Amino acid sequence: MIWKGLHPSRIKSDSTVSTKKEKGNTMKHILPLIAASALCISTASAHPAGEPQTQNETAMTTHTLTSKYSFDETVSRLETAIKSKGMDIFAVIDHQEAARRNGLTMQPAKVIVFGTPKAGTPLMVKDPSFALQLPLRVLVTETDGKVRAAYTDTHALIAGSRIGFDEVANTLANAEKLIQKTVGE
Repeated sequence: MIWKGLHPSRIKSDSTVSTKKEKGNTMKHILPLIAASALCISTASAHPAGEPQTQNETAMTTHTLTSKYSFDETVSRLETAIKSKGMDIFAVIDHQEAARRNGLTMQPAKVIVFGTPKAGTPLMVKDPSFALQLPLRVLVTETDGKVRAAYTDTHALIAGSRIGFDEVANTLANAEKLIQKTVGE
């Protein structure tokens, strides 16, 4: 435990720390305190609460579009558009409902998990770890009276994989365009 050895009775009036066993060895007890303080400060200042992250602050590049439709209509339009292109909707995760069931409240937020094995399977055969990126996902949420749709950029999805953009230009990249068109129509 970090605070062991920093009991108030061991702190002298001249702000040095003493222990019964190691009188004068202040570094043993102060270094963990300094490290913990630095971690707290860096975490607290890393990103102010409530502000959206910029692309440089996220591990993957996320594009966020403002929808001109209501929350439910945006979700419905995306589901219809995805199905119309022959893709499967594997799940719709309703985060707000899950929160409500657990006695919590949050803004409306649904993640549509979608794709097609015809496009994804060859990519996962070529690079099995690419399965961590598939199926595709789009988040629809509403904050401050604005409905937004967010998805991960195709270039970011394939970064670090053995997949080239030319291999996904007519599949994953087209899914991006479909989201943009559907939310912005």
